Amino acid sequence: MLTGAQAANLVEPEGLDLLATKSTMAEVLEDTLRATGVDMRTNPETRGATYIFAGSMVDLNANDALVLARGWKPDLVVYEISDHIGPLVAVALDVPAVMFGYGPRRPDEYTIAMEVVVASRYADRGLTPVPPIRYVDTCPPSVNYEDWQPPAERQLLRPEAYRQPWAETEVSLPAKGARPRVLVSFGTVFSNPRQLSPLLRALTEHDVEVVVTLGLAGKESEFDVDRERVRFSPFVPLDQLLTDVDVMVTHGGAGTTLAALAHGIPLVVLPQGADQPRQADRVANANVGIALIGDEATPEAVADAAIRCLTNPVIQARIARVRDEIAGMPSPDDVVKSLETLVG
Repeated sequence: MLTGAQAANLVEPEGLDLLATKSTMAEVLEDTLRATGVDMRTNPETRGATYIFAGSMVDLNANDALVLARGWKPDLVVYEISDHIGPLVAVALDVPAVMFGYGPRRPDEYTIAMEVVVASRYADRGLTPVPPIRYVDTCPPSVNYEDWQPPAERQLLRPEAYRQPWAETEVSLPAKGARPRVLVSFGTVFSNPRQLSPLLRALTEHDVEVVVTLGLAGKESEFDVDRERVRFSPFVPLDQLLTDVDVMVTHGGAGTTLAALAHGIPLVVLPQGADQPRQADRVANANVGIALIGDEATPEAVADAAIRCLTNPVIQARIARVRDEIAGMPSPDDVVKSLETLVG
């Protein structure tokens, strides 16, 4: 049994149904607000974030998950680092569990806070938490925090950009011209045309080609830019979107960051929230790009940082080394075979 979108991409044996939570995120947020007084939609903070995953998600979904899992009778549970239903199910069914990490280490204060919150959920069921037997790590060691020790034996897994191998046709992007291509992508949540337009105008002051993703609901008409210099992209699988990109300006989501590094693309990271400051810190520390935090991220500074990423020999050399490091990490097929040995 696998839990979480990232774990689902790791392995999907024939006949396996994924453990889906029945509660919507709106219901989870309302439950967190009721229990903690923290409205994560307007005032995200550590206490509310930890309760979402270790409190509300468990309270609203764990019992249904246990019923389903007892029917499936899994031999192994793979769960992502912020999921607390998967490990509870593993303990209840007395099967081993593997934790799946999708970025650099999580700060200890988050881990400890979540463990405190979820402890009563175990106790209420007469259970005792059990640590994972393996930690699947998608973050290349040279980018991760050097002094961090994972909660179990580390199993590296090569991160790969999202693609759709089942798709009959591919969405084609405009062919790249002679100029370097700058991809501006702030994921599905943070692509605000009003905020991105000044940044895009600053980029077009330089001799580059600019491609910007529209996010979930963005429209070309909402952007105030020179449309002869800026190309817009609807949803395209990330693996395809990153083709021919020379530098990426992004919010720094874990999946986006690792996918760009796997393609050897330097990054300008403007973290917007969640775990994105960690990605920004690691990108800057590894010299594979530039991080601009808060008021530092003026349109002119972002454009200048993109040009530095294109021309700085240290950044170019480091991104090539990290790309090669990722290419040498075990493939998903290799990792699946390794996990199979855990259950005999």
